[in-house]
Amino acid sequence: MKPALVDALCCPECQGTLTLTTFESAAQEVEEGLLTCGGCRRAFPVTNGIPRLLPDALMHLAVAYHPAFFQRPEAAAVRHAAEKLDDRWWDAERRTVKSYSYQWRKFKQMFPEWERVFKESITPLTPQFFAGKRGLDAGCGFGRSLFYSGQYGAEMIGLDLSEAIEAARENTRHLPNVHLVQGDIFHPPVRRGTLDFVYSIGVLHHLPDPKGGFLALTPLIRPGGAMCIWVYLRGRGRQIWWFTRMRAISTRTPLRLLNLLTLLLAVAQWLLFILPYRVLRALGLRALAARIPFTLYAQYPFRALHTDWFDGLAVPLQNYYKPDDIRGWYREGGYAETRIEPESTWNGRALGYRPK
Repeated sequence: MKPALVDALCCPECQGTLTLTTFESAAQEVEEGLLTCGGCRRAFPVTNGIPRLLPDALMHLAVAYHPAFFQRPEAAAVRHAAEKLDDRWWDAERRTVKSYSYQWRKFKQMFPEWERVFKESITPLTPQFFAGKRGLDAGCGFGRSLFYSGQYGAEMIGLDLSEAIEAARENTRHLPNVHLVQGDIFHPPVRRGTLDFVYSIGVLHHLPDPKGGFLALTPLIRPGGAMCIWVYLRGRGRQIWWFTRMRAISTRTPLRLLNLLTLLLAVAQWLLFILPYRVLRALGLRALAARIPFTLYAQYPFRALHTDWFDGLAVPLQNYYKPDDIRGWYREGGYAETRIEPESTWNGRALGYRPK
């Protein structure tokens, strides 16, 4: 954690100002420390170079994943609720944390193809948009999008609820303009009105209240700033029907076993569809190759196919949207200008600007 980041952060519970106490530092970064709120006096740990600005109800997750830090006498100041808090909302949050903590630490490889995916996800924004701006990657996962927005010249804050934030550090630690925070989208620990843009790619539809998460991020953006999102689109009826029934079982399957099962599904899809597709195209039989279904991942490494099978079947919550749904979000958030495709070309992308 770079000490300068403190000025951009706030307490997730009361939005109070934070004060940093450093325990250990290296290469001008804080590796271990404590952030204390001047308002409610809550304390938040900084461990492995990442501030853990979690709400009380989820702080026990930091205790579970980083027990060595909490053996320090100073860590006694950190509040956390009982792990078995009886609340369906927090239970959904904890299940999501568990899923993504496993997933994005296992599937954390960076491939050149991810840049194309990022550019497609933020269209009509371009790489030139990012230079000199400060932004937030809301749900940064292992840092796939964060890596590119940082390379394009933005000062970035990557926010994620899960231990995937550790993988994001591995993938972005060479970028001096990228900061990482473990926190909750519903309680964003970032000062209001300090960001030029927020993007959230493939995240909001996994929340217990997607629209609520969107609206919680809105106050962070300066007047004239942009909000760019990508969510699952409703409209692939048969595919969604089958996936919903598969997920009724898969979301209750132990993650290690599910990893093996999704590997087998990925291998089957590769051998039955993608490999024949590639062979036919290599032989110049493009028209025949085009008739083979399920070949989207022919343009990506096999690992990407396995990752998406696991992602689709592991994460506890999943929602799908039409453009009118998302248009309502932006309208309720008070955005003055929005760009959302009509239903005939809807691909899940949306962009809006806060009024100046």
